[in-house]
Amino acid sequence: MKTIEGFKRNAATMGLCAAVLSGGCAVVEPRVGRASPPAAGSTWEVAQRNTGSYGKDMRLQISRGDGTWEGAKVVTYSNSLGMTTMATLDDGSWIAIVGRNGKPLLSFDPPLGWQYPIMVGKTWTTSHKMTAHATGKTTAFESSCKVEDHGDVTVPAGAFKAFKLACTTTIGNVDTFWFSADHGIFVKTSLRRTEKSPFGPGTQETEMVSQAIRK
Repeated sequence: MKTIEGFKRNAATMGLCAAVLSGGCAVVEPRVGRASPPAAGSTWEVAQRNTGSYGKDMRLQISRGDGTWEGAKVVTYSNSLGMTTMATLDDGSWIAIVGRNGKPLLSFDPPLGWQYPIMVGKTWTTSHKMTAHATGKTTAFESSCKVEDHGDVTVPAGAFKAFKLACTTTIGNVDTFWFSADHGIFVKTSLRRTEKSPFGPGTQETEMVSQAIRK
């Protein structure tokens, strides 16, 4: 009996090892449970190819900082044109874009962002209001997103593992984002405004060309 039981245990162990070696065990899918922005002081540079309402081609330096919005602490992303995006601490949603003078250009209610956790195949739709503060006009819209893939993406700054997210809005945005969870930023984006956009049609292709990301 001992010999038989010993054989059964050895057979079970060998079967487990064979399953592992042959890839028979379940594969853990990439998943991001919460927003994790780069540390304050991080910087990176992007190159943009723009058409139509997005204006001319440009290169921008972006820096990560800290700030406040209506008394609450927020994450900030400032570019070399003097514009700053305010984002929530908990999930990185976009609250507002402010100008060099600190006055808001655009704001979103509720903040516009992603629904964590992020994993391939996940979809969601959210409702928002966007206010253009120069005119005081507020526009209601819906945003729908799908996490399409996770894999390698190569840009001038290097090769990264990234989630690919496709998002559309009811006000004419058709956008794709490649998001590096390891760095907490977009390494590449492809944005398109259709004729429905309140800003007019245009395209913007952005790639990161260098980075000094702090963890």
